Amino acid sequence: MQANKTAEKIDTDALTRSAGRGALWQIMGGGWQTFVRLAASTVLARVLAPEDFGLFGMALLVQAFISHIGALGMSTGIIAKKNVSEDDLCTCFWTMASVRFILFIATFAIAPLAAAFFDNTKVTWVLRAVSFTFLFSILSAVSTTLLQKQLRFGHLVIINGLSALVESGIAVTLALLTDLRYWALVCAMLISSLFMHLTIFAWVKWYPKFKFSKESFRYLFRYGINNLGFSIVNYFHQNIDYLLVGRLLGTASLGFYEFAYRIPHLILDRFARPVGSVVFPALSKVQDNNERLIAGYVKAAKYIALGAFPALGGLAVLSDLTVTVLWGEKWLPIVIPLRMLCLCAAIRCVMTPIGSIFLCKNRPDIPFKFSLVTLAFTFSVVGILGYLYSLNGVAAGMLASTLPSIYLLLLAFKMTESSPVKLLSALWVPAVASGVSMLCAYGMRFGLELLGLASLIVLLGSVLAGVVGYMVCLFVVFPATSKEILQSIITIIGSNAANGKKISANNVIQ
Repeated sequence: MQANKTAEKIDTDALTRSAGRGALWQIMGGGWQTFVRLAASTVLARVLAPEDFGLFGMALLVQAFISHIGALGMSTGIIAKKNVSEDDLCTCFWTMASVRFILFIATFAIAPLAAAFFDNTKVTWVLRAVSFTFLFSILSAVSTTLLQKQLRFGHLVIINGLSALVESGIAVTLALLTDLRYWALVCAMLISSLFMHLTIFAWVKWYPKFKFSKESFRYLFRYGINNLGFSIVNYFHQNIDYLLVGRLLGTASLGFYEFAYRIPHLILDRFARPVGSVVFPALSKVQDNNERLIAGYVKAAKYIALGAFPALGGLAVLSDLTVTVLWGEKWLPIVIPLRMLCLCAAIRCVMTPIGSIFLCKNRPDIPFKFSLVTLAFTFSVVGILGYLYSLNGVAAGMLASTLPSIYLLLLAFKMTESSPVKLLSALWVPAVASGVSMLCAYGMRFGLELLGLASLIVLLGSVLAGVVGYMVCLFVVFPATSKEILQSIITIIGSNAANGKKISANNVIQ
């Protein structure tokens, strides 16, 4: 009995260390990408017009829709399967390659229809240019999955970070030195996409063989088809606001709204979702143990909240000042939508890892079925509020659309025979500490503005006060959480004999 407990403790520490290092890499990478893109946006927002961002956003909306139609998430099956064979990998690659080539052709062909939908002929060739990203993504179709399965997120973070730097650098350079306008954004995206996928392929050095297994396809297709349904419905759930704004309110309004949405969701996309991507392969190792499974989700949600809540709360409090200093007064119409979308992003951050529970319990169909219901609710509330209150109404509708996710959360806890009180207890600490941070930031802003200091000084001082207030609250009011974080850091950076293992498909095929 004692031996079993010791073995489980060693296994838990090893899993914590691997998952923690993956999460740490994702946090650093997300922070880097957020910094790079925010820095680039301070230039691009002043050089380009809202219409340029809106036009580029229209093309991305259609590209994302077609991408979701072909989102056969067969790589999920590769991660979930304990014993992966070369036949599985090759079958996955050739299936995904075929699908993405078809997506490229389809996007190129329907571009005029998309332009007609948005009533803007310029969308046609912008979308056709963006469609080449489907071809580029074939290169890393399996290579990325191999890195994820091994929890080797450090390599992905480095490559993605470099890609963000390449894209931002090219976009800023072209915007400043040429008259390309929205084409500067398109060219930067294409070059960055090719760089990223080619680098991942070259790094992993896994080369597909001409193999195809019907048995492997059937297994992977079961994951893929459920992911496909969920992906399509989730696209509309995530982008119904963009579609309504672009279709009904025009290019300029979409440019404003896209900016308001992008800023808080940088934290979701560059921090919460990358960290959440570590959760599934990590929890798949303990999928037969309900207690460890739900504990892993709660811990992931808590750590995501510790990073996301203060950042989003501070942005909401300082939104008008931030917009003025970083992007200029012409972007002030986004302030009210921005504040509501900060709260929306905070809720989504906590919900990000929940899908891992259903995948680990071999129920990939549940998120898909649930998304069908939430889509109808989202369309109704966003459509009605958007029609009545324009951009502010759309943002309010997106915030309201997060409410049904409470049911999905309760269902996950029920499947694992656990109580959602565990999650509420875990989120109490980051919520309170973030509230203190917001009060400190607002108080400092009020004081500095009374002194008549420059807006940049006020913003920097307010951010610093918020950070200090947050850290003091954690260490003084919640010392147990501080000790837990420090202990987790010690565990993560502890020695691990597996660190030196070479990254290759052979390490996955066991």
